[in-house]
Amino acid sequence: DEFRTRLLWTFSQFLGAFADRAPVLLVLEDLHWADESSLHLLHFVVRQVGDRPVMILATFNDAERERSPQLVKLDRSLVGARLARKLRLNPLSRDEVTELVCRTFEVEVGQIREFSALLFGWTRGNPFFVEEVLKSLVASGKLTSRQGAWVGWNADDFGLPNSIRDAVLGRLDSFSPSSRRVAEICAVVRGPASYGIVAQVSGLPEAELLTALDELATHRVLFEQQSALGVVFDFVHPLVRETLYVELGLPRARIMHGTIAVAMERYWGQAAMDHADELAYHFARSDAGELTDKALLYVAEAGRRALARHADREALNYLQAACDIVGPHRQDGREEIREGLLRDLGRVLVRLGEYVRATEVWGEALGHIQPGAPGRASMLRDIGLAHFWNGRYRDALSYYDEGLRAAFESGSEFDAVRLRLARSLCLQELGRGVEALRDAEAALPLAELLGDHRLLARAHRALGLLYTWTGPPDRARAHGTTAVRLAQEGGDLGAEFWARWGLTVLAGLRGDQRSMAEGIVECGRMASNLHSPVLQLWVAELSIEGSYASGRWDEGVMTGEHSIVLARALNQRTLLPRLLVWTSLLHIGQGDFPKARALLDEAVELSGIEGSGDQGADGVDVHLVVPTYIGLAHYQVAMGNYRKAIGYAEQGLRIAEGTGYTLWSLHRLLPILAEAYLWAEDSERAAEVGERMREHACALDHKLGLAWADACSAMVRWKQGDPQGGAVLMRSAAEALEEIPMVPYAARVRRQLAGRLAEIGDIRGSLEELRRVHDIFIRLGAELELEKARDQFREVGHRPPPMLPESTFLGLTEREAQIARLVAERKSNKAIGKELDISPRTVGTHLSNIFPKLGVSSRSELGDLVREKGLLTQAG
Repeated sequence: DEFRTRLLWTFSQFLGAFADRAPVLLVLEDLHWADESSLHLLHFVVRQVGDRPVMILATFNDAERERSPQLVKLDRSLVGARLARKLRLNPLSRDEVTELVCRTFEVEVGQIREFSALLFGWTRGNPFFVEEVLKSLVASGKLTSRQGAWVGWNADDFGLPNSIRDAVLGRLDSFSPSSRRVAEICAVVRGPASYGIVAQVSGLPEAELLTALDELATHRVLFEQQSALGVVFDFVHPLVRETLYVELGLPRARIMHGTIAVAMERYWGQAAMDHADELAYHFARSDAGELTDKALLYVAEAGRRALARHADREALNYLQAACDIVGPHRQDGREEIREGLLRDLGRVLVRLGEYVRATEVWGEALGHIQPGAPGRASMLRDIGLAHFWNGRYRDALSYYDEGLRAAFESGSEFDAVRLRLARSLCLQELGRGVEALRDAEAALPLAELLGDHRLLARAHRALGLLYTWTGPPDRARAHGTTAVRLAQEGGDLGAEFWARWGLTVLAGLRGDQRSMAEGIVECGRMASNLHSPVLQLWVAELSIEGSYASGRWDEGVMTGEHSIVLARALNQRTLLPRLLVWTSLLHIGQGDFPKARALLDEAVELSGIEGSGDQGADGVDVHLVVPTYIGLAHYQVAMGNYRKAIGYAEQGLRIAEGTGYTLWSLHRLLPILAEAYLWAEDSERAAEVGERMREHACALDHKLGLAWADACSAMVRWKQGDPQGGAVLMRSAAEALEEIPMVPYAARVRRQLAGRLAEIGDIRGSLEELRRVHDIFIRLGAELELEKARDQFREVGHRPPPMLPESTFLGLTEREAQIARLVAERKSNKAIGKELDISPRTVGTHLSNIFPKLGVSSRSELGDLVREKGLLTQAG
């Protein structure tokens, strides 16, 4: 003892003497693994160092604390004597996991929100687990960098990294056999396990079972809670459960699944079907042949329930498993079950964008339905829908026509109405509006007679969408609003989504940006609730357009590029070309012509417009082809190829006006055509186009169209030698565009106004307009327009302002100034991001730009400078 005391004293003196030269930070990791002598040394040193500049930072796993009596004694002694302070490090929160992913991969929150939620659920915020799972996803290629951007955020199977498996098994090795047995049962249950189920399956005496559960709870392997099932036990960390399950091996796991399935069914009795998910999970994984019928019963029911709540991936797994259990078609009394499973499987495949596979599945089901038999018309409609969503409209029409004949043969008015509505939507895509209207109007009274709110909602939705393109808008709005109400009354979330989506499109095309923004939020909420990545893409299209109009171009580019990757993955052939075009327009505005050209080339290939000639007798996909011509016309104007631009715009107009889809004419086609004629020095044709715009806009009560027509008239007036008259009209047009708001177009018109004011000698007015648009073009990233504005400053003998908005603090942009103020208020990146609705990573990026601009190197220096210059006072 004397030797040990002398050794402890010598080490303490050495540490103290060393600290007298320079402060010491001593870090000790994992004290729960330390031997008794090491813990005794630590206890002695802490008591002896006194007020010397020594800080000891020691960590231990609280769940392992009780295994070391010496650690318990050390903890109580030092904390009780106030020689140590205990800090509990909680797991990362869901928001912190999201921030970690954003910072690590330099992505925005919107791209990884669902991914980070799954990652948090899988790891429960354990930093080691989070880091190892991310490393594993990158190593496996599930997360990969393409063209400087990380993709793969739709990953939903994170797997079990070896590093985590080894750490978990090392911890479990010291548990008693009974505890290990109970933990394995809970791992196979794969969810909260009731005490009754664990007791039945384990076969342990009650005292031994309680001891095992107590050991697992004490060491935080399991936690217990009260539920409707009584006391239940679940894993603190899902990855511990996964490790135990994998270690069981397939044969043992299958036997346990069968045992648990039988125990659960007996436990729930007559309420067993309410627990179809849990029973399906276990029966389907059992090898026992006598359980096959029960496996089919519960797996099929679980698939139907998952389909009803739009848990599509889950539904796909269950329904495919049920089909595998049933096996290929044969006369075995299961024909009706097989047909129902194939029908539901096709539905979920369509939701997931797997249209070709859906047609194959439904085609197999159709082959076993005799002509004239109930269900044949409905199946033909389903196959037509799969072709419709795959962009094969003529194939879809063929199936719809055959389906209508089958509906008439079987006397099913319900199927006839559904088929007419499906055919109406298909005809709309092909620009055959008269025929589409005939089908929809024929379906509406039949739906009313049937008194089915869901059918009525879909009938009004079809009419509302058609009138959106052809007018009048009041009729489109009335049908759309009615469709929303009826869908809500009928509980048809799909019909409600599409009705709201149509109303949002109508608002956007007519320049009602406020209603469009509200619609985007509501549609986005519904798409999230329906767990549909496909529907989220259709909302993303609207968001890109909204970002363009409101001037949030960087946000629009980010949304567009992310959506394009997802649309390709989900085989969205009907939507992808529009996403490509709308994103290309943002790149054109920002002067990134190579990227815009690449996107447009892909849109051209998908639309098939090259060499396709004019519209055929069967129609053309208006909503695919016309946007492609819009994109090409904008690109050629930006490149100065005005005659090419005119050609593309005229081709698009021939289709839009030839089909009666007038709103497409007003939506960028006529405006870009007028602009091309103006820069081609053909003011006479530009004036004619302006009048066409005005005529269409008046007929449709189109506020945005009227503003564009005014802008065109103003430019024509100037081109024809009247700059003063042109200036008056330009100011009026700019104000109208700002009121909508259409920020980029308004700024471009004001830049032209500045030029006309300079021509008539109003230099002061010209400079005011140039300063006004200069900051806007910087914010947009509109390099071409910005350079033109700076040239205009020079033309009137003035130096252009700095390449930063003048109205901000010390040369910072408005957003940078906001962030600087919040840093001075001592807010973290996370708090700043939450207040400004941006990601913490984006805050960090802004700070990395702010520091060199202001010549500071830290947040504290930035805060001092902000307070010194009075920016906080100015903000107040």
